[in-house]
Amino acid sequence: MTTIKDAYFKLIEEKGFNVDPVQVSVAEAYDRLKTKIAQDKPVAKEEKRSFMQKLFKPFGEPEMEYTDPRGLYIYGRVGRGKTFLMDLFYNNIDVPKIREHYYHFMQDVHKKMREHQGAEDPLKLVAKEFAKECKVLCVDEFHVIDITDAMILYRLLDALLAEGIFFITTSNRAPDELYKNGLQRQQFLPAIEIIKNRLEVIVLDTEQDYRMRHIESADVWFVGDTEAQETHFRKQFEEIVGTTSEPITLDVNGHPFTMIEMGNDSAWFTFEEACKKARSSQDFIYLASIFETVFFSGLPQLTRFLENEARRFVIMIDEFYDQGVKVVIGSDVPMEKLYEPKGEKALDFEFDRTISRLIEMQSQDYLDQPKRATGKA
Repeated sequence: MTTIKDAYFKLIEEKGFNVDPVQVSVAEAYDRLKTKIAQDKPVAKEEKRSFMQKLFKPFGEPEMEYTDPRGLYIYGRVGRGKTFLMDLFYNNIDVPKIREHYYHFMQDVHKKMREHQGAEDPLKLVAKEFAKECKVLCVDEFHVIDITDAMILYRLLDALLAEGIFFITTSNRAPDELYKNGLQRQQFLPAIEIIKNRLEVIVLDTEQDYRMRHIESADVWFVGDTEAQETHFRKQFEEIVGTTSEPITLDVNGHPFTMIEMGNDSAWFTFEEACKKARSSQDFIYLASIFETVFFSGLPQLTRFLENEARRFVIMIDEFYDQGVKVVIGSDVPMEKLYEPKGEKALDFEFDRTISRLIEMQSQDYLDQPKRATGKA
């Protein structure tokens, strides 16, 4: 089968891009992991029984374990090719596999945990379910912001690796920077240690931001007041979607979500509806799964008075980007003035990623691509 490195060179040549030595080294790491996956089998765990236990049960079956590293943790600044290389790896391995965005992954975990509610150790049962479905688990954009997730990640990762699953993930943060300043972070630290000790940690941090390459504006960021946005969007919705409709309210995870217009796998809704109300990542996962194109109007400048709304906007764009949803945005301000930094506890880091993604989502390459494949294979 083709090596990841060969697949990288082939794709770079087809696209007319320059070879990046740092990306090549990451492709080589993926090839090492690919070889390990092909040869993987449990080995006898080092004996820890007492002399008397060995004396009376000398021929007992030894406990088995899987050798490390059990995957990769690849981190670096936005736009350096982390997702590109992970997808290249995913598409060139022939084993049961799952590829999900972090939000999807944690949604699956919590759903499985609810199914095992009352069990002595539901996370072990969750890990066993994943082991039945995949040998390789790829999770894109690992960034922990939810305390509920933070409190279970050590036991979850430990259980997944114990089941022989290879865990591959990308992140914009070094392991030691994960969940920084988060509530009860001390309880999250064992998760950092398992990442550092049981996965191969690689930094992918080239000088080039590849999302900025070949950007072609497709008139998908419109600046104007509320009336101008509405006029522009009604015209664009009809031209692009080919139909118009009356407002309609959907049930999104048990909560009403009103669309101004909807049709042909497209929807138009507002900042007020999506970000001013108490929405969760699961809501945006659901919307991304049912729509190909989203028209999003009424986006104001995100100031220090709109921190919760800004956080929901970040999550929404992450999910739409991950699934390849096309987004047409109407805003009061140009993109470069969208976010007002607020200091040490602000979303500055996360918003750098969001702006980078919004820029890429305007490119012709992004607009031409089909929705990104997620799920199981």
